Amino acid sequence: MKNYLLLVLCLLSLGLKAQKLTVGKVAYINLPKNAKAINGSQLLAKSTAIMTEADIKHLPKTHNLYEKDGVAIGLWEMQQGDTKRSLEEIQKESEGMFKTLKTKNVLVSSNIQKYKGTKYLILQIKDGDFYYYRFYSDQHNYLSVNGFIKYKKEDNDKANAILKELLNNTQFKN
Repeated sequence: MKNYLLLVLCLLSLGLKAQKLTVGKVAYINLPKNAKAINGSQLLAKSTAIMTEADIKHLPKTHNLYEKDGVAIGLWEMQQGDTKRSLEEIQKESEGMFKTLKTKNVLVSSNIQKYKGTKYLILQIKDGDFYYYRFYSDQHNYLSVNGFIKYKKEDNDKANAILKELLNNTQFKN
């Protein structure tokens, strides 16, 4: 009976373990529970699709797409060039771009926040009826974690919780 109970407990603990994702050569991320890997055409085919063909077309080739409770998540690594730009510089450039370019996208907020000792630039963008969180990590050996979370306005609390969970569960490689 003890062996049976021990086996059941082990299986339960395996089932509760978060999915661990490798993001290029830069980091490991424990995905939120129940986040499902999905490809671009699967996201487009959903009746509740929040991703557009333009969204999918502009993703880097080495991206990871996930969906959780109607919220789309994309993650990838970005290699910086020889000139290292700070998050503050990238933030200033991004804010300037939104001010000067006349697009339907609106910059809602722009913040630099620290999670587990790493700084992230987090932009919140309104795109028509949808919102994005775009995030960029500080560089580690000229590489950074980049990603987005796209959601409907009514899912703002869910998206914010997913963002915090992702950034709190990112472990950078050396």
